[in-house]
Amino acid sequence: MYVKKFIIDIFSYLPSKLIPLLISFLWSYIFTRIFTPEQYGIYGLVMAITGPIVTVITEWAAQPIGRFYSEYKESDFQLVYYFILKRFTKIVVLLSIIVVLSSIIWGCFFYQNYLLLIIPAGLSIIFNALSSLYMPILPASFDSNSFRKQQIFRNVFRLVIAAFLVFEINSNIAFLIWADALSSIIFFFPLINTIKKKINLKEKNIVKDDIIQEHIRRFYSYGFSMMFWFFSSQLLYVGDRFVIQYFLGEKEVGIYTANYMLISGVSGLISAPITLAAFPLIMKLWINRDEKKMVKAIKDMTFIFSFISIGVIGGTYLIAKPLAIISLGKEFNTGYTVMFPIVLGLVVWQASMLGHKGMELKECTWIMTRLIALAACVNLILNFLFVPIYGYEAAAWVTFASYFLYTILIWYKSKNYIKWEIDIFKMIPFIGISIIGVFISNSIEIENVYIELISKASLFSFFYLFLSVLYLFILKKYRIVNFNI
Repeated sequence: MYVKKFIIDIFSYLPSKLIPLLISFLWSYIFTRIFTPEQYGIYGLVMAITGPIVTVITEWAAQPIGRFYSEYKESDFQLVYYFILKRFTKIVVLLSIIVVLSSIIWGCFFYQNYLLLIIPAGLSIIFNALSSLYMPILPASFDSNSFRKQQIFRNVFRLVIAAFLVFEINSNIAFLIWADALSSIIFFFPLINTIKKKINLKEKNIVKDDIIQEHIRRFYSYGFSMMFWFFSSQLLYVGDRFVIQYFLGEKEVGIYTANYMLISGVSGLISAPITLAAFPLIMKLWINRDEKKMVKAIKDMTFIFSFISIGVIGGTYLIAKPLAIISLGKEFNTGYTVMFPIVLGLVVWQASMLGHKGMELKECTWIMTRLIALAACVNLILNFLFVPIYGYEAAAWVTFASYFLYTILIWYKSKNYIKWEIDIFKMIPFIGISIIGVFISNSIEIENVYIELISKASLFSFFYLFLSVLYLFILKKYRIVNFNI
């Protein structure tokens, strides 16, 4: 039952990830032909700064808001949840304004030349923080339609606004940041209206303050440890940009960022089954506290995820070079070598999201925080050791190694919470099919890079999907796997 719902939800959320993937391609195609690697590197560094700031401001509140939605929605404490959400909103707004005003004042005194970057980055921080606070409610309430609209139209408008500003006004890198700020402002208001329909934020009923305090302590306890977890995850995600800038300069940051952003659209295809389809179902299951069913559900979801992600890994290895040649400006496409390790890292990272769910559910997030802090420290040390010698490609492999370390640690520790069982031997055929598919498809050599890309991708997709589905059918027929949860 739940795995069937999981698969249906994957397809429900898929459009919200496929279209941003196309937008990511168009963004890279357009702007890497307008800006130099040095200019694009500055843009990449600004984005690398704003991401962790939004995380620190928001995630301590956003995580419990998403985590406890189903539990409180089906309990006698719905109104308490609404009051806590209102209080968290006020705190997030206040923190955002303090950070932004401090940044502007600091810029006025020390970085006047960068004020055109600081102001839109500040606006982006405020509205991205608020959006990040409310967005977890959409998948938690199984509202795939609203989530799709937010993801799709915001990315489309961001591209349109950026193109208009750059082509009609001036080719200034600051306009890319303005586009992000304006799109976040425009789509915040439809988001808040959707949330208001789900939960009445203007509820007048009185709830005793001592009851609110009792529950809010639970939210704080869960949220603050998750804030440090998310901050460390942001360091894993963007910390390499600062190391590359320190040792190699803005040009190398620009090349790395362009290729990273191009392939990061693939992360949506990988993350959708986990964050959008699996998590709400897991939360729903946890209401009954049935650990045996939870172990089985997470095990089956991991198996389905392996089918998707192994195909994505093989496809990335196959088409990375022609994709970079088509999508990026000539100065940028030499960085295609980072795409494969980046996708490898994204796959093991998203798998770990399933693995550590037991720690989240048992509200033992402190162990997750310790493990990811360790992975972040290892990441920093390895980057400082290898980036000066091997360049930005080393940063991509170090990121994969750090994600892999975290995943292994989570798998080992999960036995003390809700055990994360992985059917490695049942996944090996997927790996074999993918490798053979890459080998066969890579034999295609066509002078026209567009036709080469389409031919290789089509052949690999058909080969991988046909044999993988046949393999799944055999497993099901002979009852080697059972998805009836």
